[in-house]
Amino acid sequence: MDNNMLTEERKKVLGGVVTYNPEILRLRENLESLTKQLDTIYIFDNGSKNLDDIERLLDSFSNNFKLHKAPKNMGIAYALKEIMNYAQKEKYDWVLSVDQDSVLNEKLVDEYMSALSSYHGNDIGMLTCLIKDRNFKDESVEKQKEALKEVPICITSASLTNVKNYFLTDGYDENLFIDLVDTDICLSLRERGFKILRLNFLGVFHEIGHGENKKILWKNVIVHHSSVFREYYMSRNTVILNRKHPQLYPKSTMVKGLIHNFLIITLFEEGKKERLHNFHKGWTRGLIMSRKRPK
Repeated sequence: MDNNMLTEERKKVLGGVVTYNPEILRLRENLESLTKQLDTIYIFDNGSKNLDDIERLLDSFSNNFKLHKAPKNMGIAYALKEIMNYAQKEKYDWVLSVDQDSVLNEKLVDEYMSALSSYHGNDIGMLTCLIKDRNFKDESVEKQKEALKEVPICITSASLTNVKNYFLTDGYDENLFIDLVDTDICLSLRERGFKILRLNFLGVFHEIGHGENKKILWKNVIVHHSSVFREYYMSRNTVILNRKHPQLYPKSTMVKGLIHNFLIITLFEEGKKERLHNFHKGWTRGLIMSRKRPK
């Protein structure tokens, strides 16, 4: 790590990675980029079948890893919540969360710290950066004029979360389990007056499933080809977000999200019957769960 990264003014940053049956070569690439920037990395393993391979990989690094081994898949929200709890306990200022299949630009943390040093205010909930998905052609990811641009939401991977401001919210919602967890925490931060800011810097190469670009009429869409069981959580959580955040995630957004997912399934996905079954089961379950939540 560069000496300029260890100055007294530098904020204390914890790296956080959630693993679940990761591809070991990709995880190695991920950790190699992360360990060059941070001293301590907290890894929450969600019951991976290849845990032994993960432990051997961690032993090959000299950095300080904190490995939590869950007995089963507790979900991404639970794992992220535990990472944030650890950060608060150990008095970290920020948490850099990274998906197991993302590879960071080795200058990302320095760029984040530089942006924070020139920003006057305590209203940042989360910082994100420009993100390139390996699977998709999207030239727009590198088009941003402002050094920092306020955005409504961001994905968890490569985001830098303000620990103090995070704990002024209810935190990650374990009930969401896996999908739209990042959207939910962004909305929770914004509801409490905090900003989601995007740095004009291509900071991470990301990969969601094995997706591809498609078109519905004139509109470009991304088909992620994620696992069938996730259709349930995507539709269920879309409904729940509307009930949790009616102002920032109104019914129109919920309906658009459900229609979008339905069209993707019917037009482009394989295993349509099972996917549509999970889709229908999800949004009906979401309605039931939403009625039990205080509005």
